[in-house]
Amino acid sequence: MLIDVLKVRVSNILARANSSDGIILTIGVLALVCGVLVDVFVVRLVCLLVVLGAAVLVYAALRAKQAENASASDGSNPRSHSQPQSGMMRKLIFDDFDSFSGGKILSEELAAPDRSFKDTPTSVEMAASFPSFSQVVPSLDPIKHESVQPPPRDFVVADFFDVDSPIYQGESEPRTEFDFLLNKVLTLIKDVLFAHSVAFFWANREKQQFVMEARVSDSPLFMSARRFPMGHDLLSNIALTGKPELITDVNPLSEPELLRYYERPAAIKSFVGVPVFFSKMQADASGLEHPVAVIAIDSQVEDQFGEETVALLGQYTKLVSAIIKSYTEKYDLLLDAELLKSIRRLQERIRNDFAMSTILHGLAEESAKLINWDFLSIVLHDESKHAWVAKKVTSRAHEQYVVTEQAIDFPDSIVGETIRRNAHRTVDDLDHVKLPRYFSGEQLGSKGSFVSVPMSSLNKCYGALNIESKEKLNFSRQDIEILYRLAENASAALEIFYMQQVINEYVIVDGVTGTYSKKFFTQKMEEELHRSDDSGSDLSMLFITLDRTVDVVSRFGQDGFERVMLTLAKAVRASVRPYDIVGRYDENRFGVLLVNTAANEAYLWAEKIRKNVASHVISLDGKNFSITISTGVCGALEGMRKEELVGNAVAATTHADDFVAYGVFGVFA
Repeated sequence: MLIDVLKVRVSNILARANSSDGIILTIGVLALVCGVLVDVFVVRLVCLLVVLGAAVLVYAALRAKQAENASASDGSNPRSHSQPQSGMMRKLIFDDFDSFSGGKILSEELAAPDRSFKDTPTSVEMAASFPSFSQVVPSLDPIKHESVQPPPRDFVVADFFDVDSPIYQGESEPRTEFDFLLNKVLTLIKDVLFAHSVAFFWANREKQQFVMEARVSDSPLFMSARRFPMGHDLLSNIALTGKPELITDVNPLSEPELLRYYERPAAIKSFVGVPVFFSKMQADASGLEHPVAVIAIDSQVEDQFGEETVALLGQYTKLVSAIIKSYTEKYDLLLDAELLKSIRRLQERIRNDFAMSTILHGLAEESAKLINWDFLSIVLHDESKHAWVAKKVTSRAHEQYVVTEQAIDFPDSIVGETIRRNAHRTVDDLDHVKLPRYFSGEQLGSKGSFVSVPMSSLNKCYGALNIESKEKLNFSRQDIEILYRLAENASAALEIFYMQQVINEYVIVDGVTGTYSKKFFTQKMEEELHRSDDSGSDLSMLFITLDRTVDVVSRFGQDGFERVMLTLAKAVRASVRPYDIVGRYDENRFGVLLVNTAANEAYLWAEKIRKNVASHVISLDGKNFSITISTGVCGALEGMRKEELVGNAVAATTHADDFVAYGVFGVFA
């Protein structure tokens, strides 16, 4: 019976032994049972020692738990391990989403579930067995805790979109868009890497200099100039080698030599720089690609950057390269559009006033809109001087340059060589050239760059277009291409102009009025003067000039003016005899040779012509009007040359302009 009771108690103790205390207690009980049952002195002594040791350990554990419960009851955990006397269980209700207001903690009584003695209590049941705060501390003054929470931020469009940016204020140029995107990328790099300064520098290997395009910096010591030469600093090493540079500890003594984009040392401790590539066109003869730009990042914290920073910046440089490519393509399209507009303006100007001066002035003006230069000259061939001379000279630098009509040394000059070879010549640095630009002994500056482009058609070179800048390496391949396109159009106009001069020299009849051309009229004049001297007959000459030519051109245009001259030619031809000679001497003037007619009779013919013209009504563009003329009369004397006869007729016409009434020039209903 005793053994059964001990077994039951041992099983109950083992069922409750869910911790180290329970195990120790179980061992002690087993040792006690063993000592009672075994009647051996040594075994009983060992069991007694085990029981005493277990009792000591259990007692120490109980005292530790009581101390822990006492400290917890003095603090914020007023829990008790006593179960309420009633059959109900209390459940504490906590709200994690509600701030503690200092009031009583809510509790709810729940019916205790039926549980066998062998079942171990769960954590929920153990927590429910603790009394509420109101039982342990019956009276607790409520403390009000007011939590101040910031109001939620209202996001606006400006947080996600640059409303006031210039690229969204209408149409933007590619350069404006490029600067905007580049600044955004640099700002992002600075925020991600916690950098002190981030800057983007163009690397111009031809001029051996850096050009600062954009920067985002917290330092007031950043350089104010946009350009500085390459040297032995970190940026130059990146530009020359095409490899990134990483320094985790910048020596303060070498900072001015390493970081030249600060005016004074800025206490920089870390630096990282990466190259920016664009295309394989930047490769040299050895196949090594060179960067077009360098991105520099620095920090005032030591060991701020690492290898992972260089890998991250590689992604940003790829983005910047894509932006550069997009900007270049858009800029090329814009430049082509501007070139097309310039060509159209040049053609329109030549069409309205087809003259040599118009062609040269239009070429110089349109080139000034597309290319930055300080001096410009246009060299053409002068038949009268049998030399190549400067027909057009323009100086935008307000300095002395080659004068107009200055002959050049052909071919012993840069311009002469361009004309002879019919190929352009570019001089990036005038210090390293031996040939003169125009002629030997020229007093021109030796600093800057020079470009000479031939003005030629398919089979003939008419001259050269030359531009000069006071800066070295100022002209690019794109500038030369623009000059070629402008020179081609001007050369086509010159070819037509020269062909028209040839036609005017050898054609007999004027193509508009049907009268003789000036050259043939002059030849007939010389023949009639010799005939008059040989036969002793009289010869008179009339010069008939249209009045108010400018008014007619401005009102009806060049085509309307030519139609008026045709009407005038018909009226003059109808007023003289069939064997009299009528020719178009100038644009608005006709010459008439009256054969076998004395000077006093010629006055009568002139008056007849004037009245017939004044009474003739011209219909043009739905408007009816009449015109008036001025007439000069001159009789030929024996032995008079044609130059004298023409001069006397011109003088008589000028006299007629002063004293002869113009008559009526107006529009009739």
